[in-house]
Amino acid sequence: MRFDDHLRTVLAADMTPGFGAQSAWRQLVDLAGRGRVATDDDVIDRLAALRPSVPTSVRMASARALAFGRPDARMVAFFAEDEIAVAAPVLRTATLDPSDWLALLPALAPVGRSVLRSRRD
Repeated sequence: MRFDDHLRTVLAADMTPGFGAQSAWRQLVDLAGRGRVATDDDVIDRLAALRPSVPTSVRMASARALAFGRPDARMVAFFAEDEIAVAAPVLRTATLDPSDWLALLPALAPVGRSVLRSRRD
């Protein structure tokens, strides 16, 4: 059996503001967004701690990249809390169960709900 230590490696890396924070952000979003690691409290807490140090442009790029992954409801909810330029790509492309969308709706800001109203599914 092969041990997947990707998450441990990312969490042990430099996360100081600047390049370290941006790199860790991208890697965590990629791992969790593609289902390679669980989007548990540790991952969400680390992303929340990194968010203020990561420029909006980097967060937007990560959100757009999630369109090629299959983020779970926790990751979608996390991105939905960000400014709309970051949240919109995830809200436009995420595929969740109806129950997950219903659970997410009360937490969405009006602008986030307007993005969902534009969806055709």
